Amino acid sequence: MMKKSLPAFEQSDLSIVSREVKYDGFFKIHKLSLSHALFEGGQSEVFERELCLRNDAVGMLLYDPSLQQLAMVEQMRIGAIDRNQSPWMLEVVAGMLDKACEAPCDVAIREAKEEANLSVDAIEPMLDYFVSPGGSTEFFSLFVGKVSLSDVKGGVFGLAQENEDIRLHILSVDEVFALLKQGQINNAMTLIALQWFALNKVNIDAKWQ
Repeated sequence: MMKKSLPAFEQSDLSIVSREVKYDGFFKIHKLSLSHALFEGGQSEVFERELCLRNDAVGMLLYDPSLQQLAMVEQMRIGAIDRNQSPWMLEVVAGMLDKACEAPCDVAIREAKEEANLSVDAIEPMLDYFVSPGGSTEFFSLFVGKVSLSDVKGGVFGLAQENEDIRLHILSVDEVFALLKQGQINNAMTLIALQWFALNKVNIDAKWQ
């Protein structure tokens, strides 16, 4: 028997009754009234949801295959200030697509320069994913970038006009994987990038070395 296709419904099975702008700042919040098709048949009642609108974003893991080292960045993240941990997080370089015409790979290369002062020699796509589809439009594209770290010792970078204060760390692959296993890295973007890298490192090494 052929499996049923997934997902069962499409955009046409969702009806937006109204949309109201509730906040229009760094984040944009819309309030929607909507209904949708039900798995057991029929249509749901009209209900309300708030939706956070965010630009699509990119992240890139910076890797030197010859040295088996990774360039990671550390910065303060406002979303972690109410947790029992430091709000300074170890991450991959990342940024938002500010213009509709920008290609995600171009933004990733630009962010590598802005946040880590590194030039990317080669780039490979990892995967794309929704960050938090229960309430946000943000869509993320991840890459791995080949860089040369032989003369790189670290440093502090970022754009002052964007209040960025970003510290660069050069770590061995083993050191980063150890931090991952210890739970010291707990932001989704970096977790996903490192887990993809662990699964695909052999192929990346064969291509870049």
